Amino acid sequence: MYDNEPTMMGQGRPSATLVVRQGTQAGMSFVISGSQVILGREEGLDIVLQDPESSRRHARVSWQGGRYVIEDMGSTNGTFVNGMQITMPQALNPGDSIGIGQTALVFQLSGAEIGPAFYQAPPQQAPAYAPPPGAPAARANNKSTQYLLYGCGCLLLLCICGLLAVAGWALLDPISFRNATGIEVFRQTLELYYNLA
Repeated sequence: MYDNEPTMMGQGRPSATLVVRQGTQAGMSFVISGSQVILGREEGLDIVLQDPESSRRHARVSWQGGRYVIEDMGSTNGTFVNGMQITMPQALNPGDSIGIGQTALVFQLSGAEIGPAFYQAPPQQAPAYAPPPGAPAARANNKSTQYLLYGCGCLLLLCICGLLAVAGWALLDPISFRNATGIEVFRQTLELYYNLA
């Protein structure tokens, strides 16, 4: 299975270690003792990273199909293997560099020699815009909001057309369809008012 077969743990699983090569915990080693370990900032995890750029539950390393595999757990800043961001489970080989935030770890099988990590942290990104507290969050691509705006626009257009029709009727003498004078419009308005009252 592997060259120079490393020490085996239960069920034919080789003993593996994650060695921190860069970050606040540089020099520390974490043994992968179970069939899976979860890495992140959250206290109580299998491997707690003291890295503010790691998510609470950032990544999982597990034994699957005769290999150790790493997968991102929906982290904010992503998980990197040998400098490439992973989007699906990725098989690990001895010496692979794992990047989580500003922390670089090297995957090591017991008995396998590792070299220096070649992980480079991803470039710093400007924080995404966050609305001030109490401000409503913008809803992108919200169909119901889009339909509501279309409906309001149509209603406004209909109201404007109605007002123009009423204004045109008021300016014409309804019997002869000739232009009414200002006095006639005033008289008709008064008659309409008294008839409604």
